Amino acid sequence: MIDIFHNYRLQREELLARIAQELQLDKTRLEKMESAYNAVYDLLKKDESFFQDLDIEIYAQGSKRIGTTVKPINDEDFDLDTVMHIYDLFSKYNPTQIYDALVKVIESNDYYKSIYEKKDRCIRLNYKSDFHMDILPACMQDIYDKEKIAIPEKRLQSWSSGNPKGFAEWFLKIAESIQTSMLRSYSGQLLEAKIESEPLPDELYIKTPLQRSVQLIKRYRDLYYQNREYRVSSIVLTTLMARFYNGEESIFDSIDNITTKIKSSYLNAVNSNLRFKVLNPVDENEDFTDSWTNKHYQSFYTFIDDFYNNWQKLKDDFEISGKDYIELFGEGIYKKSLTEQIKTFSNSSTDVFAKANGLILGNNAFTNPQGQINETKGTKNEPHHNFGE
Repeated sequence: MIDIFHNYRLQREELLARIAQELQLDKTRLEKMESAYNAVYDLLKKDESFFQDLDIEIYAQGSKRIGTTVKPINDEDFDLDTVMHIYDLFSKYNPTQIYDALVKVIESNDYYKSIYEKKDRCIRLNYKSDFHMDILPACMQDIYDKEKIAIPEKRLQSWSSGNPKGFAEWFLKIAESIQTSMLRSYSGQLLEAKIESEPLPDELYIKTPLQRSVQLIKRYRDLYYQNREYRVSSIVLTTLMARFYNGEESIFDSIDNITTKIKSSYLNAVNSNLRFKVLNPVDENEDFTDSWTNKHYQSFYTFIDDFYNNWQKLKDDFEISGKDYIELFGEGIYKKSLTEQIKTFSNSSTDVFAKANGLILGNNAFTNPQGQINETKGTKNEPHHNFGE
């Protein structure tokens, strides 16, 4: 039976997966979101003036679609991006016609009218259950490729292009290109070793290293930009992470190698007097960095370099690197994840410190007159949560 506390590399990998799992939106909230855009779809199909006879679909795009959601910090709303995809050619309509038709239906419903607001390209519904939903109206660009969309640009009175389904397929194909991962390889032994603990989340060892890597770097991004301007967007980070992923089997190695390549690619562009571009991999006419100023570039590289330097410190053991996990992911989420890991695996460990910590954290510890921690004799210990400092 494997002893995770005698293998720092495996313990680190399992902890990173726990942190990422803790960061993602829970199943209940995801179900609420699905219910929200399905309800809008039902409303649209009842509209007799525009949508009723059209073939339409409302679907999630972005992090929900590719499995890289991250909880907002500071009680902020989660931004659920959806597309109202009309399977009809955009050339049959003008840009404002689609947008205005969506607004008309939303305003016809008292509930939605009370929670919606107009944005430049989308309609936002502000739900009280800690998320808002942006609905992006779109039509088909090409009769031969139903997934490419034309998006009304309200201010410009024109159309832009996109392919959110195509992007998701591109990302997931790369993420799932490995046959196994470090955690999947050890999952049987880890599950056997947990002994009498609470059931582990279904996805804990299943999600790919690339998906977990995106979640973790987005978490650091959110912390890093709390008091800084020129925040790096999720689409830029996600695209770069997938572009430079090379089939690494661990979360740690994925991030380590990818951030090295991002830094190198950026510096090569600068040294060659070229603009560093992040193009849409399924539509190279779309440049995700086309609006970046020098300050955006400076902010991007400083962020990546800072993240990379902090990441290198995780190569040490927990006694040295605990504060660096806190710097990267926040104190609360690190300590909670580490605590759960210790509670889960301490019973099967031969490490005296790990076993003692597991007893204390599980509120099952006694200290005998000789000062030894055990399960039955002596004075009952109070639980505490100060590990990893």
